[in-house]
Amino acid sequence: MIIESLAKYKPIPTAERIKTEFRLPWLELDIEVPHKEILNEYLNVESDAILHRSDDKVLGAEHKGWRSLTIHGKDKHNTEDSDGILDWTDIADKCPKTVQWIKDNFIINSDVTGRIRFMHLDPGGYILPHHDREEKRLNEINVAIRHPEGCIFKFPERGIIPFVDGKAFMIDISNTHTVYNDSNEMRLHIILHTEVPDNIIERSYEKSYYST
Repeated sequence: MIIESLAKYKPIPTAERIKTEFRLPWLELDIEVPHKEILNEYLNVESDAILHRSDDKVLGAEHKGWRSLTIHGKDKHNTEDSDGILDWTDIADKCPKTVQWIKDNFIINSDVTGRIRFMHLDPGGYILPHHDREEKRLNEINVAIRHPEGCIFKFPERGIIPFVDGKAFMIDISNTHTVYNDSNEMRLHIILHTEVPDNIIERSYEKSYYST
C-alpha cells in the first residue's frame, strides 16, 4: 500500500527534460486532431503540391512519390529549410480550419516558428533512410492526417512509430528514419517546425508513461 501511494506522487519531469535528457525517439501528443476536416481542405489544394527533395540522392537512389506544400514558410513551393522572413502562405488562406487548429495547439510566433507543411506520399511511394540533424532531442511535430494501413514510418534502430489517422507525435529526426506507403491510398501528414506548449508535453508524457 505504501508503494502504491508513493507512486501517485511521482513528479512529472519538466518539458525541457523530456525533450532533451531522455533520448525518446518519439512522444505521442495528447491533443485532438480534426483529421477529416484537414484532409478535406488539403484535397482542395492538392494540385499545388510539388516534389520534395527531388534532387536528394541516398546511396545513389531517389525518393519516390514524396510531395510537399507549405502552409507557413517563404512561399507555398519553398519546401526546404531557408533563411528569410517566414509567414502564412496563400495555402493557409485556403485551409482555415487547418490553420486555426495549428494556432490553437502550438506556439506560433516569429521567434520559434519555422516551416509548416503538408507532406504527401503517393501510393507505392517511399522516403529512403536518412537523418536530418545531429542534435539529439525531441523537436519536430509530425501529425498523421491520413495514414493508411500498409504505410510505415520506421526508425530502423528504434522501431515503428504507431501512426494512425489523427495521431500527433513529437519526434527526434536525428535518428535515421524511412517511410514507405505499401497501400493504394495517399499518405498525408503535417510536419511543424515550432514549439509545443510545456503543459501539453508534460501531460502527454504523463499519459504515456505514468498511466495505470
